[in-house]
Amino acid sequence: MGWFSRKPRSRLPGDMTRRLEMFGRFEYDTQGSGVDAAEIYPTCIEPVYAYATEDRDGFVAALRTVVADDDGFATYGASCLVVELAGTGVRTPDALALLDAAIEFKRVRRVPSAMLKGYEWERWLEVNGPDSWPDGPVQLPL
Repeated sequence: MGWFSRKPRSRLPGDMTRRLEMFGRFEYDTQGSGVDAAEIYPTCIEPVYAYATEDRDGFVAALRTVVADDDGFATYGASCLVVELAGTGVRTPDALALLDAAIEFKRVRRVPSAMLKGYEWERWLEVNGPDSWPDGPVQLPL
């Protein structure tokens, strides 16, 4: 009787990792990403808009699950999508974990602190304090 042991079906598209990677690349380097800005809304935002507005916390948790094994552009895209659809004030454990992973994504690429988004910088300071960002040469690997 496998009917009662089924996992609940995700409300995210089956190729959500690809969509998050696309969004992450676009948000990281809009001009150099090679991603057409006209594709961002219909591909990355519109398909999940209703889910994000109806069940914000479930949406954020689902995104975190999708990128659990990723430390690249998909994770960065997930963090950016949370902000895009739910704002910067979301402080759930899942949202903060995504934000911290997005900041780490930039830190390991030695992005100067001046290139962090305002909310990313605020979170870094909250967790690590001032004078703790390892500034270095700009590297934008795509």
